[in-house]
Amino acid sequence: MGSPRGSEMRDTRRVDAPSTPDPDRCAALLAVLGDLIARGGDAALLAPPIVPGEAAFPEPWRPTRGGVVALLRRLAWHAGNSRAVDVLDERLGAPPTERKPATRVTLTAVRPKALAFRIEFLGADDVAGTLAHELGVAHAMLHRPEVADPYRAAEPTVLEVDPDRDFERGSVATIYLGLGVLAANAAFQQYSRPGRFNGGYSPLEYDVLSAGFLPMSELAYLLAVQAAVRGTGVPAGLSPPQRDEVAAWLAVLAPRAAELSEKLGIARDAGSPTPRPSAVMFEDVDLEDDPPPPRKNAFRWRTHRGGVGFVAGAVLGMGVAVAVASQGALPWIVFGVAASGHVVGRRVRVPRCSGCASVVEETAMQCVKCGAVLRGDIERLSDRLEAEERLEKSLDDEDRA
Repeated sequence: MGSPRGSEMRDTRRVDAPSTPDPDRCAALLAVLGDLIARGGDAALLAPPIVPGEAAFPEPWRPTRGGVVALLRRLAWHAGNSRAVDVLDERLGAPPTERKPATRVTLTAVRPKALAFRIEFLGADDVAGTLAHELGVAHAMLHRPEVADPYRAAEPTVLEVDPDRDFERGSVATIYLGLGVLAANAAFQQYSRPGRFNGGYSPLEYDVLSAGFLPMSELAYLLAVQAAVRGTGVPAGLSPPQRDEVAAWLAVLAPRAAELSEKLGIARDAGSPTPRPSAVMFEDVDLEDDPPPPRKNAFRWRTHRGGVGFVAGAVLGMGVAVAVASQGALPWIVFGVAASGHVVGRRVRVPRCSGCASVVEETAMQCVKCGAVLRGDIERLSDRLEAEERLEKSLDDEDRA
């Protein structure tokens, strides 16, 4: 489960008139937005959209687990979701095939009192907008069309993400929740940088990243719908391509504000929407990563290649016996060459980690596979317990000293 994010090369031009989505797609998007309004009321949609910046996000950003937790908490606060945020940090580094890797933080489950997320990679891109889509998915899961309330109906206490039901609906929910500007900006991100010098000049290279589950043009259409029914202009905070598309759509949709309101079930005499509360920094923000778990101790176990030598000798012995065509001597030749291979193999020393049996370097101080600190050498695996006792005693003596 996760956001289908990637990068591609693309030319961008000013949008003078909207060309996508087509009328059928527009109707489908309006139907989803209308369903969300029917389930949660129209106050969230009619409130001013969240504008990127320090006023809406007072917590400092850091590319750490703590930074992600703080950002998700703030987005959940803006979305009116009072659940706690649980984040599992499973970062493994940047994908080697991507020139500009995109942030990958995915919603994994919605629990009665918490939203569960997993960090796969934190990039130098629009992290807030990327995570806004995940908050939209959480809202979509809690307001699925087939149930009125998943925690009052016969539903499991933990809701798992269903891509077919929740992804696109989640991106539509960002508009409803007021996170649409963030989501639209993240759906089409442009980055430029000098390319490789070709002998004459360095060509300008473009990277385009897309986050979320709807194209930017569809989010721009929905933002224009929101602006039309609110009776306002283009929302603040949009990037230039998004702003151009929303403006083009709004020129078409503003005269149809009454018709759109009726389709969405919004009363035209609803009055002024309640303003959003000011964002005040959380008092208990911790922007650090979790401390790493303590490393376990292990030893360089001095094994050999005797077994490999025996097998290799046996195979070689069978080949020799077949070559000399001596059936009677076959067992003796095979056994003799195998035994010789075993003797030779025992002379090839191979250190292994006593914790996971992985081969390590002769002077390695840490096992690259299990991360154990290698505290010395042992000849047999059965010597490990005695070596651990000696190590523990020496560490105790150091502490007392």
